[in-house]
Amino acid sequence: MTIGAVEIRAGSPFANAIAIAAGLGLLFQIGHFAEHALQFAIWVLGDLSTICGRATPWMSPWATELVREIGLVVVPDADPQRRMMLGMEVLHLIGNSIFLVGLACLYYCVRSRWVRWALYIETFHLYEHAMLTASAFFVGKPIGLSTLFGGANVIGDREFAVGCRVSWHFVMNLLPMPFAMVGIMEHRRQGAGT
Repeated sequence: MTIGAVEIRAGSPFANAIAIAAGLGLLFQIGHFAEHALQFAIWVLGDLSTICGRATPWMSPWATELVREIGLVVVPDADPQRRMMLGMEVLHLIGNSIFLVGLACLYYCVRSRWVRWALYIETFHLYEHAMLTASAFFVGKPIGLSTLFGGANVIGDREFAVGCRVSWHFVMNLLPMPFAMVGIMEHRRQGAGT
């Protein structure tokens, strides 16, 4: 196969680098999904979790610190609430970009309709985060599907707004993974049959 002036062969350094990037992207997503799964479980439990109530989305201590650091870099002169909001949006934009690149690399290695669907889903998810980040910067609040276009807190209380966003992101981080896994298993089965 030739891409531009570069010939790609299975086992070539380029193909190996793409395969490694795909593997790292998938490993990253497992950790990213675990964070959202815990966040969703803690939100469902609410006060029973003894961690935080339903009006506050839980984040692990390392994610909270990363959000603070990104906020300080992105908007150092803003008030702490705006820094946290923008830090969180930029962190999600970075994280979902990593997963999308990993899926694109996987699709290069495994030409499967299942992986292609995972790529479509994650592209939509990244688009959502681009909209949330842009609106947070320019409008002052994240506006997207997961916030019911900025109206979640108008429709319901803070718990409802947090629940919409936490639930939506749990599902959107879960959804592409089975598609990618089925694509990988299908590819491995076909390889074993030859």
